[in-house]
Amino acid sequence: MQSIERWESFQRQPALKYAMSIQKLIILGILKEGPKHGYQIKKVIQTKLGVFASLENKSIYYPLKVMEKEGLIEKTTDYLGGHLTRHIYSITAAGNREFLKEANEALLSEKRPFIEIDIPLYFLPYLNKREVLARLKVRKKFLEKVKQWLQDKLQNKEEVLSHQRHLLKHHLNLLNAEDNFLGDILESIKNN
Repeated sequence: MQSIERWESFQRQPALKYAMSIQKLIILGILKEGPKHGYQIKKVIQTKLGVFASLENKSIYYPLKVMEKEGLIEKTTDYLGGHLTRHIYSITAAGNREFLKEANEALLSEKRPFIEIDIPLYFLPYLNKREVLARLKVRKKFLEKVKQWLQDKLQNKEEVLSHQRHLLKHHLNLLNAEDNFLGDILESIKNN
């Protein structure tokens, strides 16, 4: 019980509250597709939404517990045989209202993306240039892998719905912009 109270106090902090709202929106959206157990929710987040959103929680069960307490979802127990059980989560009417509220707020959000790479680059004169170059080259290779993943997803027409194709294209455009930026910054560091 104490951990739920601690989570609720974190919710009052703006950045954490925003992250919790996005997490709530994602979980409720997944449950709108139908009831799922925790592992299924986690897999959908990792395999389908991972490119669009990063959830910091290692365990999906903690936010599920909090959302259950808030009346946004309900839990039923599925008996698998013997002593084995698993919990199946489904969205409630209150959860549907919260989903719409969170989705509408996110659509109007004026929050700009925070890109962590900008902070160390702001302090570039204080960093070891050789190490920065090495790390930026590694980042560039990672971006190439993600870009390839996005392109592969776009090729698979059966697996991706039309509105999801727009999201994939959006992220591909963002990655292309970051790739161009990295190319420019790498060139600038090499020449200085």
